[in-house]
Amino acid sequence: MRPERPRPELVRAFRSGSAPERARVLVIHPGALPTTDYAGLADALPPGTGLHVVDLEQIPEYFRAALDSGRVTTSIDRLAARAAGELRARGLLSERWVLLGWSFGGVVGHALTGLLEEDERPRRLVLLDSIAPVPGYVQPEDAIGHGLALPWFCMYLAAKRGGDPGALPTAFPDDPAGRPDAALEQVLRAGLDSGILRPGTTLPGLRKVYDTYLDGLRRNNRLAAAHRPRPVGLPLVLLRPERGLLATPEPLGWSGLGADLDTGLTPGDHYSMLRDPEALRRIAAAAVPETAPAPG
Repeated sequence: MRPERPRPELVRAFRSGSAPERARVLVIHPGALPTTDYAGLADALPPGTGLHVVDLEQIPEYFRAALDSGRVTTSIDRLAARAAGELRARGLLSERWVLLGWSFGGVVGHALTGLLEEDERPRRLVLLDSIAPVPGYVQPEDAIGHGLALPWFCMYLAAKRGGDPGALPTAFPDDPAGRPDAALEQVLRAGLDSGILRPGTTLPGLRKVYDTYLDGLRRNNRLAAAHRPRPVGLPLVLLRPERGLLATPEPLGWSGLGADLDTGLTPGDHYSMLRDPEALRRIAAAAVPETAPAPG
């Protein structure tokens, strides 16, 4: 009998260069993309800045919900408390640090800041295309369907395989029966033609990946719908990519949930913003302002 592989740790450490850690960026990562994608951000941060990533998918009750039709047995506050406990045990909630949350990770990160003691709190919370869990942004249950999910799924596929998101469709015909099969056939053809999908990928195989992706969206929306965020006395920075999850000009519901709110733009889309070099430069500058180039 083979021994079980050890599960990856909840917190993964990256380092920027070989200098001692003088500052720290902690990231709440909700999964979908691997944590290795943050290696580029570690390189973009100034020397002496440590990067530590909390991978929520290493929390079993969160991960399993995406495999069980989005049924949830946890809460945002419990996820935040688990992350806070792990970070505290590692001694990471001290000295100069900044919290960063991508996508749903920003929601958990915001809840986490409300659980910390005054001397543990970060200098700011940087939100990367994260949608606040507030009325008007939490979707009705029946709204998390194919019309919403399919364009996001195409962005996800391109990022997962390192391909050009422009090679996949962005608009799909309505199916009176509410099935995604015709749309997924369109995605399959474009994905195979562009090399984003591996040769031999079948429609049932693609449908399985899509169903898991859709269940992950439903899980996060159900968690957000049950959550009641409280304002935190911290500066918030919201960075949105050129092609984000939502097209609204409003700051995705974050107004009033922090001490003040700054906004900015990055190249790329919701997923590629974690890899695009210019996007990473702007994220690093928002997290550690001394990263920004001097004016002039």
